[in-house]
Amino acid sequence: MDFEQLKQWMELAQKYQSGDFWSSMMNQSSFGQFMNDTVGPDPSKSENTVPPQQNQNKTFPKIDIYMTDTEVTVIAELAGYEKENIHISVSGNKLLLKGTSTPVIFGHVVQQERYEGQFQRIIELPEPTYSNQIKAKLHNGLLTLSYKRKYFQEERVPID
Repeated sequence: MDFEQLKQWMELAQKYQSGDFWSSMMNQSSFGQFMNDTVGPDPSKSENTVPPQQNQNKTFPKIDIYMTDTEVTVIAELAGYEKENIHISVSGNKLLLKGTSTPVIFGHVVQQERYEGQFQRIIELPEPTYSNQIKAKLHNGLLTLSYKRKYFQEERVPID
């Protein structure tokens, strides 16, 4: 469906829908993102450039956190990053991952989906720990961090 067809469909739907439904839908920023993802950017506003990677470092790297009865494991996707360029620190239940990479190929970017460059992400751990209790390993682009749980058993608190 091209943009003009979508516009015609919306005008037809407007006749059958009363109230603020369509105006509130059109004012949502998610609608604009939906249109860019589905139909593509508005050709009248197009500038033949690759959009910058904005706000990507807030959710980079992608992580998984697993917890067993005795251990917590965090796995972070860091393809293209070297262990010498990754910094890990912990304070209570906050884990800080920072790092930087250099471009694999220099040249004009036509399409870029992989994140590269500097990143920083704070991850909330399910339980606090100390840095000397974390084991870290980087293998095949996956950073695996694990530590033993301290609070895996419930302890009863007496009432005075």
